[in-house]
Amino acid sequence: MESILNQLFWVWSLISVLPEWLRIFLALFVFLQLARLILLYIVPPILNFLCRLLKKMLYLISYPIMALFCKMQRSRREAGKAGISVWIEIIEEMFALFESFFNKIIQLFMKRKRNKIRIKRWTFYSATALVILLTAAIMNNPNEWYTEKWKKAEVWLNQEHVHIQASEASPDQKELILNKKYEEGGNIREAPTLTAPRLYTITNGEIMQFLNEEQEDSKGIKWLKVQTANGIEGWISALIVREK
Repeated sequence: MESILNQLFWVWSLISVLPEWLRIFLALFVFLQLARLILLYIVPPILNFLCRLLKKMLYLISYPIMALFCKMQRSRREAGKAGISVWIEIIEEMFALFESFFNKIIQLFMKRKRNKIRIKRWTFYSATALVILLTAAIMNNPNEWYTEKWKKAEVWLNQEHVHIQASEASPDQKELILNKKYEEGGNIREAPTLTAPRLYTITNGEIMQFLNEEQEDSKGIKWLKVQTANGIEGWISALIVREK
C-alpha cells in the first residue's frame, strides 16, 4: 500500500506543474473512468448472479407454499366452496411480481451483452461530459464544498512533498497557518493587494513557509510573502494567519 501511495505521489508531482483546471480535469477523468469500468465490468455480473440466486430461492420458497395452497383449494372444492381466498390471490400475485422482476433484470443483462459496444461508448461520453461540468464547477465556485474537497485532496496528494520541503526548510524560516476562524480558507494573491489575482486558496491547517518579506498596501494592510507546500509563492494578508 505504501509503495502505491509513493507511486501516486510521484505521478502527481509531475502533474502538479500543469494548470489547476487541467489537474482537476485529469484527476476527475481518471476517477470517473475507473468508476465507469467498475460499473460496466464488475457490478453487472454480481447483480446478475444475485438475481439468478434470488430467483432460485423464490422457486424454493414458493413451491411448497403453492403446493399447500393447491391442497387447501382442493379441500375447499370438496367442501363445496368454489371461490379462492383473497389472501391466497395476493400471495400468488406477489410471487409472480418478484419472478417477473428478476426475469426483467436478467433480460436486461442479456441485452447489455448484445449492446456492449454502444453502452461502452455512451458511458464514456457521459463520464467525459460530467468531468467537464465538474471541472467548470470547481473552478468557478471557490467557496462551494466540492471545491474545498478538491483542495483537501490536492493537499493530501502533495503530503510527501510537504514533508520533503519541511525537512529542507531553513531553521530561520517561520511556518504559518490560517487562523482558526477562517474555516473556508484564505487567498494567496499575486501581489500584496486585495485587487491582485488569486493564485491559490489555502485550506485551514495547511502549512505555509514565510519567505521573510512583507509589505503594506495603501489601505494599511500588512502582507506576507509565503510559499505553499506545492511550491506556489504569493502574498497573504497578515490578518488571517498566525505562526504555527
